[in-house]
Amino acid sequence: MVDENRRETLKIFIGATAALGIGALTTPLVGSLINVNELKAKTAYGSIEVVLCESVDNCPEEYSVPIDELRKGPKFVLLKKGTMAIPAVFGLVNVGGKEYPVAYNTVCTHFGCPVNPSGGKYLIGFSCPCHGSQFIICTNPNGCDGHAFLEAYVSAGPAPRSLRPIKVAVKGDRVYALRAEI
Repeated sequence: MVDENRRETLKIFIGATAALGIGALTTPLVGSLINVNELKAKTAYGSIEVVLCESVDNCPEEYSVPIDELRKGPKFVLLKKGTMAIPAVFGLVNVGGKEYPVAYNTVCTHFGCPVNPSGGKYLIGFSCPCHGSQFIICTNPNGCDGHAFLEAYVSAGPAPRSLRPIKVAVKGDRVYALRAEI
Protein backbone atom coordinates (compact mmCIF):
# COMPACT_ATOMS: atom_id res chain seq x y z
CA MET A 1 0.00 0.00 0.00
CA VAL A 2 2.86 2.34 0.78
CA ASP A 3 4.42 1.62 -2.62
CA GLU A 4 1.16 2.53 -4.45
CA ASN A 5 0.99 5.96 -2.75
CA ARG A 6 4.64 6.56 -3.54
CA ARG A 7 4.11 5.64 -7.21
CA GLU A 8 1.09 7.96 -7.52
CA THR A 9 3.04 10.81 -5.93
CA LEU A 10 5.97 10.22 -8.30
CA LYS A 11 3.62 10.15 -11.33
CA ILE A 12 2.05 13.46 -10.29
CA PHE A 13 5.48 15.01 -9.62
CA ILE A 14 6.94 13.84 -12.94
CA GLY A 15 3.82 14.96 -14.86
CA ALA A 16 3.88 18.42 -13.25
CA THR A 17 7.61 18.79 -13.92
CA ALA A 18 7.13 17.81 -17.57
CA ALA A 19 4.25 20.28 -17.98
CA LEU A 20 6.33 23.10 -16.46
CA GLY A 21 9.28 22.22 -18.70
CA ILE A 22 7.16 22.20 -21.85
CA GLY A 23 5.59 25.52 -20.82
CA ALA A 24 9.01 27.06 -20.19
CA LEU A 25 10.26 25.94 -23.60
CA THR A 26 7.21 27.00 -25.62
CA THR A 27 6.66 30.44 -24.02
CA PRO A 28 9.57 32.13 -25.88
CA LEU A 29 8.48 30.48 -29.12
CA VAL A 30 4.91 31.75 -28.81
CA GLY A 31 6.20 35.17 -27.71
CA SER A 32 8.37 35.46 -30.81
CA LEU A 33 5.33 34.91 -33.03
CA ILE A 34 3.41 37.86 -31.56
CA ASN A 35 3.89 41.35 -33.05
CA VAL A 36 4.43 43.48 -29.93
CA ASN A 37 4.02 46.80 -31.79
CA GLU A 38 0.61 45.69 -33.02
CA LEU A 39 -0.42 44.82 -29.47
CA LYS A 40 0.72 48.22 -28.24
CA ALA A 41 -1.39 49.95 -30.87
CA LYS A 42 -4.51 47.98 -29.94
CA THR A 43 -4.20 48.43 -26.18
CA ALA A 44 -6.53 50.98 -24.61
CA TYR A 45 -4.60 53.56 -22.64
CA GLY A 46 -7.46 55.39 -21.02
CA SER A 47 -6.66 58.86 -22.33
CA ILE A 48 -9.44 61.41 -22.20
CA GLU A 49 -9.96 64.59 -24.15
CA VAL A 50 -10.16 67.88 -22.26
CA VAL A 51 -11.93 70.70 -24.08
CA LEU A 52 -10.04 73.89 -23.32
CA CYS A 53 -11.96 76.05 -25.82
CA GLU A 54 -14.78 75.31 -28.25
CA SER A 55 -13.22 77.64 -30.83
CA VAL A 56 -10.52 80.30 -31.10
CA ASP A 57 -13.23 82.95 -30.88
CA ASN A 58 -13.92 82.16 -27.21
CA CYS A 59 -10.41 81.08 -26.21
CA PRO A 60 -8.53 83.17 -23.61
CA GLU A 61 -4.97 84.28 -24.37
CA GLU A 62 -3.61 82.14 -21.52
CA TYR A 63 -4.18 79.14 -23.83
CA SER A 64 -2.14 80.70 -26.64
CA VAL A 65 1.36 81.63 -27.73
CA PRO A 66 2.33 84.30 -30.30
CA ILE A 67 3.62 82.77 -33.55
CA ASP A 68 6.62 85.14 -33.46
CA GLU A 69 7.70 83.58 -30.14
CA LEU A 70 7.45 80.10 -31.66
CA ARG A 71 9.75 81.16 -34.50
CA LYS A 72 12.47 81.54 -31.85
CA GLY A 73 11.92 77.99 -30.55
CA PRO A 74 9.46 75.83 -28.60
CA LYS A 75 7.56 77.35 -25.64
CA PHE A 76 6.38 75.58 -22.51
CA VAL A 77 2.91 76.51 -21.25
CA LEU A 78 0.94 75.16 -18.31
CA LEU A 79 -2.65 74.87 -19.53
CA LYS A 80 -5.01 75.17 -16.56
CA LYS A 81 -8.60 73.97 -16.75
CA GLY A 82 -10.48 73.86 -13.45
CA THR A 83 -8.28 71.88 -11.06
CA MET A 84 -6.22 70.33 -13.88
CA ALA A 85 -2.87 71.54 -15.12
CA ILE A 86 -1.65 70.15 -18.44
CA PRO A 87 2.05 70.67 -19.19
CA ALA A 88 2.36 71.50 -22.87
CA VAL A 89 4.95 72.55 -25.39
CA PHE A 90 3.99 74.68 -28.39
CA GLY A 91 6.26 74.77 -31.41
CA LEU A 92 6.61 74.91 -35.16
CA VAL A 93 7.43 71.97 -37.40
CA ASN A 94 9.11 72.83 -40.71
CA VAL A 95 8.11 70.63 -43.65
CA GLY A 96 9.53 71.70 -47.00
CA GLY A 97 9.75 75.35 -45.94
CA LYS A 98 6.17 75.45 -44.61
CA GLU A 99 5.65 76.01 -40.87
CA TYR A 100 3.03 73.94 -39.04
CA PRO A 101 2.05 75.04 -35.50
CA VAL A 102 1.78 72.10 -33.09
CA ALA A 103 1.42 71.40 -29.38
CA TYR A 104 1.89 68.25 -27.32
CA ASN A 105 1.28 67.13 -23.76
CA THR A 106 4.82 66.87 -22.38
CA VAL A 107 4.19 63.89 -20.09
CA CYS A 108 6.00 60.74 -21.25
CA THR A 109 3.59 57.90 -21.94
CA HIS A 110 5.91 55.41 -20.23
CA PHE A 111 6.19 56.57 -16.64
CA GLY A 112 4.94 60.16 -16.58
CA CYS A 113 8.28 61.99 -16.65
CA PRO A 114 8.49 65.39 -18.38
CA VAL A 115 9.94 65.14 -21.88
CA ASN A 116 12.39 67.61 -23.43
CA PRO A 117 11.90 69.03 -26.93
CA SER A 118 14.66 68.56 -29.49
CA GLY A 119 15.48 70.30 -32.71
CA GLY A 120 16.30 73.88 -31.78
CA LYS A 121 14.21 76.50 -33.59
CA TYR A 122 11.90 73.91 -35.16
CA LEU A 123 10.57 70.89 -33.28
CA ILE A 124 11.74 67.53 -34.58
CA GLY A 125 10.97 65.38 -31.56
CA PHE A 126 11.25 64.83 -27.82
CA SER A 127 13.37 62.80 -25.43
CA CYS A 128 12.58 61.47 -21.98
CA PRO A 129 15.45 61.85 -19.50
CA CYS A 130 14.09 59.18 -17.13
CA HIS A 131 14.18 55.97 -19.18
CA GLY A 132 15.39 57.06 -22.62
CA SER A 133 12.22 57.08 -24.71
CA GLN A 134 12.59 59.04 -27.95
CA PHE A 135 9.68 60.57 -29.86
CA ILE A 136 10.01 61.75 -33.48
CA ILE A 137 7.49 64.03 -35.18
CA CYS A 138 6.21 62.59 -38.46
CA THR A 139 6.92 65.17 -41.17
CA ASN A 140 5.59 63.17 -44.11
CA PRO A 141 2.09 64.41 -45.11
CA ASN A 142 1.27 60.82 -46.17
CA GLY A 143 2.22 59.42 -42.75
CA CYS A 144 5.25 57.60 -41.36
CA ASP A 145 5.10 53.83 -41.02
CA GLY A 146 1.52 53.82 -39.79
CA HIS A 147 1.78 57.10 -37.87
CA ALA A 148 -0.17 60.23 -38.75
CA PHE A 149 1.30 63.47 -40.09
CA LEU A 150 2.68 65.57 -37.17
CA GLU A 151 2.25 62.69 -34.69
CA ALA A 152 5.06 62.53 -32.09
CA TYR A 153 5.55 58.76 -32.25
CA VAL A 154 7.89 56.49 -30.27
CA SER A 155 11.13 55.78 -32.12
CA ALA A 156 13.08 54.25 -29.21
CA GLY A 157 12.72 53.32 -25.57
CA PRO A 158 10.02 51.82 -23.37
CA ALA A 159 7.18 54.32 -23.98
CA PRO A 160 4.09 52.37 -25.12
CA ARG A 161 2.51 55.07 -27.30
CA SER A 162 2.94 58.42 -29.00
CA LEU A 163 2.88 61.67 -27.05
CA ARG A 164 -0.62 62.94 -26.52
CA PRO A 165 -1.44 65.72 -29.00
CA ILE A 166 -3.03 69.05 -28.28
CA LYS A 167 -5.31 70.34 -31.04
CA VAL A 168 -4.34 73.88 -32.03
CA ALA A 169 -5.77 76.60 -34.24
CA VAL A 170 -4.33 79.90 -35.45
CA LYS A 171 -6.13 83.21 -35.13
CA GLY A 172 -4.33 86.38 -36.08
CA ASP A 173 -0.77 86.13 -34.81
CA ARG A 174 -1.46 83.55 -32.05
CA VAL A 175 -1.62 79.75 -31.80
CA TYR A 176 -4.43 78.58 -29.48
CA ALA A 177 -4.79 75.25 -27.69
CA LEU A 178 -8.34 73.96 -28.17
CA ARG A 179 -8.37 70.35 -26.97
CA ALA A 180 -5.82 68.27 -25.08
CA GLU A 181 -5.50 64.55 -24.44
CA ILE A 182 -4.49 63.55 -20.93
